[in-house]
Amino acid sequence: MALIISILAGTLSLPTTLYDLPVSNHGARVRLLLYKRGLESAVRVASPMELGGLRGEKYLSLNPQGKMPLLVDGDSCVWETDAICRHLLEKHAAEGDGPSLFPTSLAARTAAEVIVRHHDTYIGPIQGCLYKPAPPFGRFTSRRDALQELVKQLAVAEALADPTGPYLAGEEFSLADATLF
Repeated sequence: MALIISILAGTLSLPTTLYDLPVSNHGARVRLLLYKRGLESAVRVASPMELGGLRGEKYLSLNPQGKMPLLVDGDSCVWETDAICRHLLEKHAAEGDGPSLFPTSLAARTAAEVIVRHHDTYIGPIQGCLYKPAPPFGRFTSRRDALQELVKQLAVAEALADPTGPYLAGEEFSLADATLF
């Protein structure tokens, strides 16, 4: 707790660091954003083990959920993936050489938002059923039920995608693409 208080009080300054591991689906969204925007050098990627692991006191003082990813940026600690993405995109809006990840038209931005929310609400909580043999898989207690629901939700995501593409929300790479990746 003292670490987060020091950070929030501005008495401790850390480099912008994404605490994540390559096995994290949610962290992959942030890393893809960094690569697509050309911001790899702006954010240090580190293992949560640097803070004692996901259940370590230091890590939990910064992220009470004890999950990945976690972004520490000066006096900001951000631990929800979409919030991390938006924080980095806002902070580095004028930097990088890739797409903004926010489509230019309102219709495409709205479509991207719906796809992101759909993933985070209906797909993300159960996607572990693809590679884990045993529950929990969100609200499902059997892998079979979770797989059936995942197929259903992926079909919904497909229906939400702009058929003219080439990206999920149309002509521009967006947070929707990074999310479903």
